[in-house]
Amino acid sequence: MLSSLLIAIAAFATIVVGSSLDHAWSPPYYPSPLGGRVKSDDKWKESYERARDFVAQLTLLEKVNLTSGIGTEQGRCVGQTGEIPRFNMSGICFQDGPLGVRATDFVTGFPAGITAGSTFNKDLMYKRGAGIGQEFRGKGADVILGPATGPMGTKALGGRIWEAFGSDPYLQGVAGSLTVEGMQDHGVMANAKHFIANEQEHFRRVSEYRKYNFTDLESEISSNVDDRAMHEIYAWPFAEMIHSGVGSIMCSYNKINNSLGCQNSYLLNKIAKDELGFDGFVVSDWYGQKSGVAAVLAGLDVGMPGDDEGVPGFLGANLTTMVMNGTVPEWRLNDMAVRTMAAYYYVGLDKTREKIGGPNFYSWSLNTTDAVYHADPESSPYEVVNEHVDVQTDFSQEIAYKTAVEALVLLKNNNKTLPLNSKSQKIKKLSILGKAAAAAPVGPNCPSTQGCSDGVLAVGWGSGSIEFPFLSIPADEISRRARENHVSVDWNFGTTVSDQFDKTATTSDVNIVFALSDSGEGFQAVEDNLGDRNNASLWHNGDAIIKRAAEKNSNNIVVVTSVGPVNLERWIDHPNITAVLFTTPGGQYTGQAISDVIFGGYNPSGRLPFTIAKKDDDYVPIVKDVPEDGHPQDNFDEGIYIDYRLFDHLNKTPRYEFGYGLSYSNWEFSNIEVSPASDDLSQSLPAPPSLAQPYSIDSNLPEPSECVFPKDFHRVNDLYEYPWVKDQSKLTANGSYPYPEGYSTVQHDTSLPAGGGPGGNPALYKNVYKVKADLTNQGPYKGAYVGQLYLGFPQSDKYPSPPKQLRGFEKVELTPNETTCLEFDLRWKDLAIWDVYSQSWTIQSGCYKVYVGSSSRNLELVSQINI
Repeated sequence: MLSSLLIAIAAFATIVVGSSLDHAWSPPYYPSPLGGRVKSDDKWKESYERARDFVAQLTLLEKVNLTSGIGTEQGRCVGQTGEIPRFNMSGICFQDGPLGVRATDFVTGFPAGITAGSTFNKDLMYKRGAGIGQEFRGKGADVILGPATGPMGTKALGGRIWEAFGSDPYLQGVAGSLTVEGMQDHGVMANAKHFIANEQEHFRRVSEYRKYNFTDLESEISSNVDDRAMHEIYAWPFAEMIHSGVGSIMCSYNKINNSLGCQNSYLLNKIAKDELGFDGFVVSDWYGQKSGVAAVLAGLDVGMPGDDEGVPGFLGANLTTMVMNGTVPEWRLNDMAVRTMAAYYYVGLDKTREKIGGPNFYSWSLNTTDAVYHADPESSPYEVVNEHVDVQTDFSQEIAYKTAVEALVLLKNNNKTLPLNSKSQKIKKLSILGKAAAAAPVGPNCPSTQGCSDGVLAVGWGSGSIEFPFLSIPADEISRRARENHVSVDWNFGTTVSDQFDKTATTSDVNIVFALSDSGEGFQAVEDNLGDRNNASLWHNGDAIIKRAAEKNSNNIVVVTSVGPVNLERWIDHPNITAVLFTTPGGQYTGQAISDVIFGGYNPSGRLPFTIAKKDDDYVPIVKDVPEDGHPQDNFDEGIYIDYRLFDHLNKTPRYEFGYGLSYSNWEFSNIEVSPASDDLSQSLPAPPSLAQPYSIDSNLPEPSECVFPKDFHRVNDLYEYPWVKDQSKLTANGSYPYPEGYSTVQHDTSLPAGGGPGGNPALYKNVYKVKADLTNQGPYKGAYVGQLYLGFPQSDKYPSPPKQLRGFEKVELTPNETTCLEFDLRWKDLAIWDVYSQSWTIQSGCYKVYVGSSSRNLELVSQINI
């Protein structure tokens, strides 16, 4: 029994040849658990009661409409379910994305998720989510396709790491859950994505990468993950978001242990719905569903966008057929619909719809009038489809700016070069160098989802991008501030060294040199980067530009804007590189935030949400080759050792460690204190709460003839997905269906040991220790600083662990010579490890080191907990 439940366990040292994860297998887990049975709050209980009552009134075809997309470009949103006119319910509107309302106008261009992570500011994380939620609500969208906590950032060069919050599960969990709460507190639904282990763009979709001439690709890449890493790393932030009540989860394109993410019963049925007690609905990534019966039985609840890349999809009429002929039990469809409506009521979408109405924007153009059905504009009526509602507020703009400025990381500041002061430093002239300082020739919004890199980097490319209402340009903002101080300004935005470049770099008192590195989603290649970055080098000849400036001038400030870690080794130690600022995509206020930090308007307080290595080989590589059999395998042999954990484990010295960041002030930690918050700390979880009894809805299957298109029905176009079938020949059972191994329709009577509530066993979230430490701003500037708490777990052969793991962070703002007490709460789960043998969490006996300090390698205070 145990062997059928465990995924192969990886080696815990370095990446090995002949991995134990080669062609890993994901075991079956059935049936899909009915929603609403775990112990949850009254709000979920009430939402489920309303959802069951509503769904009990629906016909089969109406349930199908509720759970099936209508097709690509068939509505105003990037995805919409079908309508239920009888109850005056239009389709549910799904819209990108994780940093603002995509593909429309008059919205705020918020900084990326990785930038929110760089702030290490919990209040800002919540408020950024709230600002995004408010604007989605104002645009009439129902489901925000975000936040992203997958990718985890295991791969530094992964194309979409900038959409998520950083390369640590605890950081991602805090940021993800606070973002969910901020979004859903404003009457819209968050969507946690991408579930799960979606760490690179290469080979995520077969059709996509065949276009890049990988003609021998036969299947999506398989992320092969051991059981402990799955729980302690990749599922951790999803558990936190489920604990915060996230309404929906998006399954990912890739395979996980050789089973597609959107039909992986072990992940969707067991981990998400059973073990983590997820009561919302699972929606496919767009075109991520590749089967009908298998996906539905494995736990998929809503299929998006409806069609399958221009051909009929797997739900819609097919779902009608599957239920009518009995291959999918009726209760499974009922549960799909109930989960969808329970989440709908839980976040208050019914009230939002009453107040706002449906979507007032149009994803396919900014035209006021356009084709109602953009998939077939020739046959479509033309109407007003875009009301151009301005949803920007003082609050959203304030939060966008604060997130951008608080995320800036000061990496180097020799001789107090920064902040710049023209009088005390006798600066009469400065030069701005590098393409990354300038405005792109095409404007702030590059065609095709920001898929270019011709100027300042404020967002990566792909579905996580946004249309900026404006974009503050670093060169403009720096020039303005310089002129206010009577400083002359010169610039050169070229990408090659020339006589004019040399003149500009040589004749100034200080150079501010900009460079960037970009990435994005795999459906588009930019500068020959197929989503994932080809390397960690700076783009547009950035390293050469920086080195040349350093050769020509003794005072150079470098500003690096990047989606992730970059290699700084060609110039970082050069004595004429006096200061270095690092920023991730900062949104619409990118230039203003950089300028304010350079000139001292803001004391930098950002921290690296990932490790910057000295060598590219120190990063986990992108899988770029297709094997002979056409089925790429990505073995996560590093296991639980990702990012700083791997560097610590292998005793490798990074250039800049996770959590690193300097300040213009001097700071001191003192007086650590650790005290128990509970008198009954157990080493094992208590029994999970009992499950509620399974609910049932009376069968109301129609006559087969009622499932056929009504006579003289007018289809809007051939690609629109309807619940009706063309004929009734397949609506009755004909022989037996080849169900997957282990298939069952019998609901479980008890929760898994680690389950029983939203996010898992409720005991996981109980506070068991409190840690206090004093922090003093020794001046000379007012500023904010991040205190970080790490735990060193007891070491054993049975449970080897990283030397330290992030388990708390707090950011405070202090005036010079002011002291405050930082407080960190340690929950039961923060001390626990996943035991693959008992399939539950456990706390080991032994000594836990408690570290508090400035970064993962600068921990000024240490104490311990003995258990």
